[in-house]
Amino acid sequence: MTSVGDNIDAYCLKCKLVLAHVILFKVDGKVNRVKCKTCGAEHKYRGVKPAVKKNETAVRAPRAAKAGKTARKEVISDAPLQWDLKSRNMQPQTPIRDYSIREGFKAGSAINHPVFGVGFVEKIVSDKSISVLFHDAVRLMGMNVT
Repeated sequence: MTSVGDNIDAYCLKCKLVLAHVILFKVDGKVNRVKCKTCGAEHKYRGVKPAVKKNETAVRAPRAAKAGKTARKEVISDAPLQWDLKSRNMQPQTPIRDYSIREGFKAGSAINHPVFGVGFVEKIVSDKSISVLFHDAVRLMGMNVT
């Protein structure tokens, strides 16, 4: 039997993973609210990842575009795969600089962002911005801003 303050595994919507949580309170003997030990988010208790709806498992044919409207294109990001490859192939002596909007960066350098984590500078977009590959997406970041 679990009680308030105990650890429990729960699905975190913010992390999108089943992780360790702390039970915050129970209602009628059931766990109601938990706090993620990874990201600190407080949310309703979800024991496992939400199930996929039956109609989402079947591959749907794209709808015909209505007159005057353009069809939305689904973009599948391969950023996690690219980031994983780069991080695995990175040499141990490679310097990882802390990100600061006030500093300049070169393409190919590794940075450590306080929110997004380790990233790799893909290209210099302009004298004030860079494109950085993080573990979940490619983001446009500022640089040389005074």
